[in-house]
Amino acid sequence: MQFENEIRQTIEADTLAECRQKLYAQYGNDYKIESKETKLKHVGLFGLRQKEVQVVTYTVPHKKIYDNDTNYYSEQKKASEEERLQKNRDAILQQQKDVLLTNTLNQMSTQIQEMTSQLASMGITMKNKSEDTPETITKIENLLAENEFTLPYIRMITEKIRSQFSLEQLEDFKLVERYVVDWIGESIEIAPERVVRPPHVIIIVGPTGVGKTTTIAKLASNSILDAKTKKITNPEICIVTIDTMRVGALEQLAKFGEILNKNVLKAETAEDVAQIYEEYKEHVDYIFIDTSGYSPNDATHISEMKNILDVKMNPTIYLSVCASTKASDLHNIFRNYEPFDYSSVIVTKCDETKQFGNIISVLWERHKSISYITDGQRVPRNIKKADVIDILKNLSGFDIDRIHIEDHFGEK
Repeated sequence: MQFENEIRQTIEADTLAECRQKLYAQYGNDYKIESKETKLKHVGLFGLRQKEVQVVTYTVPHKKIYDNDTNYYSEQKKASEEERLQKNRDAILQQQKDVLLTNTLNQMSTQIQEMTSQLASMGITMKNKSEDTPETITKIENLLAENEFTLPYIRMITEKIRSQFSLEQLEDFKLVERYVVDWIGESIEIAPERVVRPPHVIIIVGPTGVGKTTTIAKLASNSILDAKTKKITNPEICIVTIDTMRVGALEQLAKFGEILNKNVLKAETAEDVAQIYEEYKEHVDYIFIDTSGYSPNDATHISEMKNILDVKMNPTIYLSVCASTKASDLHNIFRNYEPFDYSSVIVTKCDETKQFGNIISVLWERHKSISYITDGQRVPRNIKKADVIDILKNLSGFDIDRIHIEDHFGEK
């Protein structure tokens, strides 16, 4: 008997974007694309005409186990009698819902047929969307989908193409491609550098595992290196951690503190934070605060951490997220950390992925700016201020005109 935990299936459509739309409509984000390929499909009355279609192989988790010998699904564990009765009740309710849905769909189908007949009598036919979509738009949609841009973002780009190019201009793919790259760059908002009176309090929040502690160490180190580069007095800094959950968090940050010849202070309450701030505010230029990492769904601990930081310090708060996080999870993180009123985003572990459409899309959709990106573990290296040109150069599959984007997005 062979058991499987996933079902592997294929789906096809005219474009990769349409495949993703179908999968999203059926499974939400609960699917994983295994492979993508382009095939020729025979169409027309006698199948004499061929057209390209996109075939996607994907898997979805399955809660039941398939038995190849007896051809039936069986539960891994036998349900209790109470569970069985509940399932029967649920099945009856579902049947009633299905009947109601079927009747509604039949009514809608009848209305659509009547409308189609009326349109046909007026000389109007309903055409397939793919037949009306210019090849250039299809290619752009596929490129955006391959870069993990979200469907709302792809629709925004498609609408801009349709509104700004004539059918004749759409024949020039290179022209459209260059404008699309410009639009992507223009959708990225780089956070301006914030200038505040000392001490400049910098706090990084975000879910567990995104590298907040290492990022704090990088920012602290660079504040000293920047001073040396500008040949000004080295700034006095104070490093604080309120991460009391992760084993070894204080020790990790303390090692960075030793390198910088700075002590690392620990705070567990809002009173601790306030006391440290009052004690050091007249003597330091920067106060860097590292925080605990929690699941974005852990509202209780996130709220407790916000209370600890609820001290009048006029801080700059960054939300730290990992570059490879899928778009739906990014939305959840952005939303649930909103109470911190973070000024911008730091994107970490950019060396672990080649697609950044998810990050660009969610930043645009949630109207957030980006401050820094990190691409490795080395301190103080592997962190730099976010730059539109660098982000555009990492787009996969696009023919990037480097001279053009440097002229368009470079410093004026």
